[in-house]
Amino acid sequence: MTRLIQGLIFLLLLAINASSNEIISEIEESWNEIETMSGKFEQEDPDGMVSNGNFYFLKPYKSKFIYNERSENIITNESLLIIVDDDDYKIESYAIGNNILKKLLSNKFSIDEQFELINFKSLDNQHILKLRIKNQDKGQINITFDKDTLDIKKWEIFDEFQNKTVLEFTKIKKNIFISQNLFVAN
Repeated sequence: MTRLIQGLIFLLLLAINASSNEIISEIEESWNEIETMSGKFEQEDPDGMVSNGNFYFLKPYKSKFIYNERSENIITNESLLIIVDDDDYKIESYAIGNNILKKLLSNKFSIDEQFELINFKSLDNQHILKLRIKNQDKGQINITFDKDTLDIKKWEIFDEFQNKTVLEFTKIKKNIFISQNLFVAN
């Protein structure tokens, strides 16, 4: 009887894992079909400060976050995270290296190739992936996708000191025209 129960549990775990792998493949496929994306975001910094604004993604590697109540905005490209003023003049820049955002905005988002899957949850209306870049102990990301549309809803990025920055995304538009000029710092 014990072997029967163990066998059933094993089969159940295999079925759950197969279902998870299928969902993860669908998420990857959906994300990789996106070339551009824009919308609104709300950000909570590690110190609890809440900001909001508009975001723009242009694959590969380009993003821009325009804050409503700040005089500084953020632009990324393949190698840099650039802080700019409201007129897009560079204030500071930092090397991105092997950053999580760089992996997300690549042309080919692949969990198996780029990340270690720490955890996967499928709840009422969302799928949550907890990921870490392969061969790196520092930094991780929790990404929440809408269960029906597979649109990104939220990400929580943890840096090497476990400081968490949360961005929630709304009013998403995918595969629309976004000019390359939007991502240029002066």
